[in-house]
Amino acid sequence: EDEDEDEDEDEEPSRVETSSSSLSGRRTQRSSREAMDDSVAPTSEAEGGKAQLAVRPVASYVPAVIDTSDLRAFLMRPGPSGAMVQCYIQRRKTGMARLFPTYELYLKEGDKFLMAARKRKKNKSSNYLISLDKDDLARNSGNFFGKLRSNFIGTEFTLYDKGSNPDKVEGTDLVMARQEMACVLYKQNVLGARGPRKMKVMVPDVDEDGERVSFRPQAADESMLERYKSAQDDDEVQVLKNKPPKWNDQVGAYVLNFNGRVTRASVKNFQLYNPSKDPEAVLMQFGRVGKDAFTMDFQHPLCALQAFGIALSSFDYKIACE
Repeated sequence: EDEDEDEDEDEEPSRVETSSSSLSGRRTQRSSREAMDDSVAPTSEAEGGKAQLAVRPVASYVPAVIDTSDLRAFLMRPGPSGAMVQCYIQRRKTGMARLFPTYELYLKEGDKFLMAARKRKKNKSSNYLISLDKDDLARNSGNFFGKLRSNFIGTEFTLYDKGSNPDKVEGTDLVMARQEMACVLYKQNVLGARGPRKMKVMVPDVDEDGERVSFRPQAADESMLERYKSAQDDDEVQVLKNKPPKWNDQVGAYVLNFNGRVTRASVKNFQLYNPSKDPEAVLMQFGRVGKDAFTMDFQHPLCALQAFGIALSSFDYKIACE
């Protein structure tokens, strides 16, 4: 039951097509659609089992110049504005690790390892431990860097830093309590499993000096997710949404423009934007480029830890919930 549904995506075209034809519907028709080349990427499936591809104008895409000399600081620091930090995720799921794969995050430039995560065993709900060492994924390790936790049905996810559970923090040591870094909410689509996903992401706001609002909730109703659900007018939280792909009759698919960074069909593919600030600017994009390879790009206000946690939620969220 913990097995990722990606195996089904590869084997069941009725859910999502991931064959070599996924970029253009049919390879033999590619020459007639030069405008839909490697910038076009699938998001899900079309009616009748065809791949869903995407063509949509987005803001200019510029790779960021980054400094990882202090890795821990880099992973927590909001990305630059107007330039994408380009990363990729490698999933390892062989042998005994098949049910509990490890997800390794690397910078595209220099293939520098950043973080790794794995779902913890014997938990009633999904709980991913994030570590600075792919060979040391222990909760009590000095490499522990954060965790992603879902609700029981797997539609809501909360990302924390490495801080302690507030119930275990005494007196004035609240600075040791864990910070809420992001919340991800998946919503049922009216088309069910045949339609593209709908997701909202709540992250703390970042001021002009690059300082992130600190959320250390002491009770459930203080969390970003509960504040959002109670319809609070919250200027301390940014609410991001996934760009809705548009149906394209020529391709017979839903389409999004990933600027060549995503090349394979998957219901996991998404782009996030802030509709209240700039509806054209993509703040994060994630998608498949191989059977166990995915790209993950992000910019301000997100940091690497937040983007990684959001991506992990997309791995975990099941079609059956839609």
